[in-house]
Amino acid sequence: MTKDKKIKINQNDSTLLQQPFYDEFLQTMTNMIHWSRWVGVAGSEGVVWKLWGFLLLCLLLAIEGQAIWKVIKALAGWAIDMRGHRSVTARLAGTMFYSASLLCLIQCWRLSCSWKEISKYWASIEWTLSIQYVPRDKTIRTKMYKTVFFVATLSSVEHLLDMISSFDFNCQLSLCFRTFFLKSHGFLILEHEYSDWIAVLVFITSIMATILWNLQDLIIILTSMGLSARYQRLNEGVKIVTTKNNKEEKSNKDREFLKVYMWRKIREAYVKQSMLVRKVDNSLGTLILMSAFFNFYFICVQLFLGIASSDPAASVNQIYHAVSLSWVCIRTGYTVLAAAEVNKTSTLALPYLYESSAQYYNVEIERLQKQLSRDYVALTGMGFFYLNRTFVLQMAGAVVTYVLVLIQYDDSETVVPTNSTLTT
Repeated sequence: MTKDKKIKINQNDSTLLQQPFYDEFLQTMTNMIHWSRWVGVAGSEGVVWKLWGFLLLCLLLAIEGQAIWKVIKALAGWAIDMRGHRSVTARLAGTMFYSASLLCLIQCWRLSCSWKEISKYWASIEWTLSIQYVPRDKTIRTKMYKTVFFVATLSSVEHLLDMISSFDFNCQLSLCFRTFFLKSHGFLILEHEYSDWIAVLVFITSIMATILWNLQDLIIILTSMGLSARYQRLNEGVKIVTTKNNKEEKSNKDREFLKVYMWRKIREAYVKQSMLVRKVDNSLGTLILMSAFFNFYFICVQLFLGIASSDPAASVNQIYHAVSLSWVCIRTGYTVLAAAEVNKTSTLALPYLYESSAQYYNVEIERLQKQLSRDYVALTGMGFFYLNRTFVLQMAGAVVTYVLVLIQYDDSETVVPTNSTLTT
């Protein structure tokens, strides 16, 4: 038997079961988890990759500790320089960025360790979805790779603009990297603290931190796509079965028995699918909570800096803030809407059930209706909130509120980072 073939049972049976050789989503997601070892997410990989992950974790901890100390010094009034990229706002933003990356590394490592167990459970219920009338989603792999390419491309553009905004094209060639680093990481290191080898380590770690920051949203998006695809398959199966039943004119007891049995299998498939969503939510809940919190914070900061900045000479910075704000908003919206699709698709089969002919209506269809209408299925942020489509509007309202508060208490002379106030 070849890899593309499937094990079939009773080809004429309306309750045909098929066991796919592999699941496209699981295979693609496993590859993503495997590739993430390059940014320190070792999971259950070999010793070399775990050492690399541990080294990156130590670097992030060291940078985060130094960033927190700089914030404390600024708040206590001990800081030597509080201008531009060394203001309280800039120091806090840098601290939050590395906090997000550090926590993301820990949570992604934890998810990577538990992924084998999740994938086994995911594959174990594939039998339930392998009903004759439930088609396979052959486009899920393509959609996932397109999403990875989209996120990787836009995040690279945003990071490149960030580097350009901190680069001084008029400096001497031998001092270019020093000038660039003191502008981009002025919240972390002062001029008299600068060292080439420290700057190189921090620069490499910052690139890894940027990848990790985008990786957390990418994992949520891809996992949500897999869950939504399974619901869409079930919904399509319900549509096909309902349409076929409504077209039948004659019936007999044997056929009715098979229909009741089929609807029972479909209802059990929905039960196991909701159990799968909750199991995945237990593993992703912390990552979702962190993603929502840090994305909300950086949207507020970038929007605040874009509105409050009034230096006409800092056109590159303004372009960067506009692009960065747009990208964070797009990525956050994409993440929330992808996760909200799980909640939306979990009830899309109800209209088809309501269209069932009264002649073929049975107790299993009635149970499935009650189950879909009463069981609220959605990904959550550790149970604090549900990721549905109204959550986007709630975040937008909260962003506007907090940005207005920040502008009201803004002191533009000491808070807003501009090139003219930088000490290099």
